[in-house]
Amino acid sequence: MSRPKIHLAGIIPVANLKTDMGIQTPEILLPINTSFTAIQKSVFECAMAGCNTIWIVANDDLAPIVRKIVGEWVYDPVYFNKPVAFSSEQRKEIPIYYIPIHPKDRDRRDSYGWSILYGAYSAWKVAFKLSKWITPDKYYVSFPMSTYDVHSIREYRPLIKHKENNFFLSYDGDTVKNNKPIAFTFTGEDFKKCRRSVNKQTTREYLPPSGDQQYPTQKIPLSERWSARQFTLQTIFKEVSEKSATKIDLDWYYDISSWSGYRDFLASDFSVEKPAEALTKAHKHAKLPYRG
Repeated sequence: MSRPKIHLAGIIPVANLKTDMGIQTPEILLPINTSFTAIQKSVFECAMAGCNTIWIVANDDLAPIVRKIVGEWVYDPVYFNKPVAFSSEQRKEIPIYYIPIHPKDRDRRDSYGWSILYGAYSAWKVAFKLSKWITPDKYYVSFPMSTYDVHSIREYRPLIKHKENNFFLSYDGDTVKNNKPIAFTFTGEDFKKCRRSVNKQTTREYLPPSGDQQYPTQKIPLSERWSARQFTLQTIFKEVSEKSATKIDLDWYYDISSWSGYRDFLASDFSVEKPAEALTKAHKHAKLPYRG
């Protein structure tokens, strides 16, 4: 019996990305091959994984730049050159959406990992307002500043889209749960557990009321407030289920969020092959003329 189809939402965190590059241009636009940037790599990876929608979490200062590079939709690579009659008509388009971090979370919970959780929440909320039947069942996270053979993701698509079991990429046995920014999946139930854990662990503005106090009155020192801003990926995704999960150990991997990592990647014998131009260029929806 075949597994039921699920809505897999791709999440690409950009907001609150920290690097040591110290450059004026966005790090996600660093080239990893000729005319192929880190953010394009993540969009292509989500498409290879079988995502039905892609959600890029980027604040308003960066989203317009990313949109110009990535566009508003991308082809599903599996159906792009499928050997069937009228293949161009069989191609599938994957919509790309852009989400800023909610103002109430900024300078409070907005760590890099929180942007992933907020992206998942936004994907679910937008879909639910349209119909409960199209809400995401599972989320695939791609980190722009992580390089490995993203083309190999295609063969794991059935495992990635398994409705119950999670999927982790690993390197030397480490996954996102060991603070390694490598792709993984989580479910809606995992999301709720992770968000609840973050909200429970973080400090806030006031200390809890003591004694017979009804309301808190003592403020926490400014440097100690909202500790969730500094939470690591390991802390935020501790609750993601590993029960019956699939773990694939990568042959090679580089974290290019540091200058040393980027330099090592460029000097290595490995490379991320650039896909066909039609799979990476910015596609935009045609604007319909309005007549009053």
